[in-house]
Amino acid sequence: MPSVAYAHGFLSSAQSSKGRFLRERLARHGIDLELLTLNGGAGPAALTPQSALDALQAHWQRAGGVPLTLVGSSFGGWAAARYAELHPGRVRRLLLLNPGFELGRRWECIVGTAALEAWRRDGARTFAMPSTGEPCQVPWSFVEQTRAEAGTPAVSTEAVVLHGRRDEVVPPSLSEAFVHASPLARLVLLDDDHALTAPPSLERIAREALAACGGEGGSPREGGPPAPSSWD
Repeated sequence: MPSVAYAHGFLSSAQSSKGRFLRERLARHGIDLELLTLNGGAGPAALTPQSALDALQAHWQRAGGVPLTLVGSSFGGWAAARYAELHPGRVRRLLLLNPGFELGRRWECIVGTAALEAWRRDGARTFAMPSTGEPCQVPWSFVEQTRAEAGTPAVSTEAVVLHGRRDEVVPPSLSEAFVHASPLARLVLLDDDHALTAPPSLERIAREALAACGGEGGSPREGGPPAPSSWD
């Protein structure tokens, strides 16, 4: 059985509610989904493109060097695709959920011109954690690092991209461009926003994840973790 891991999004963690939801669903089929910590265990403010890639590399090593099936949400989707670009022989399949491509050039659209300038001037910006509402100080260096590294990977790996038509954070056109340039990728547009938490979206995510692991995507039982939050 392949090794399967979930890469969380910006301001999230291994306790991502979307990741926990998916882990519970896959466990019903005997599949163990590892929820990765992309920030090196130092908290959301310590997340960098390199820390995310390091976490994926560490998981591959723990798994004994077997090809990985990676599920990535938002920034974690970029990280999973980038890892597959760098190490195509180490990734078996990708499932990308509103992947955060081209993050570095989109900060002005995400936070606004004035807020971006204040972030640069002050050296940090406070974000509210989506799961708790607690403040999180993200350093300006994260913007600089994403500008240098977080573009759109070119992958030769089998990939499925699920993207919300109403995504207000990552334009669906970026996933369309990724799929157009990736011969083994396909795109599914969902009637949802960046959170991908509408019940039909969650069901589709669970089915595609099971299929990526080699299952058939049967009907899940009722129940499970609470609805995920938007940055997971």
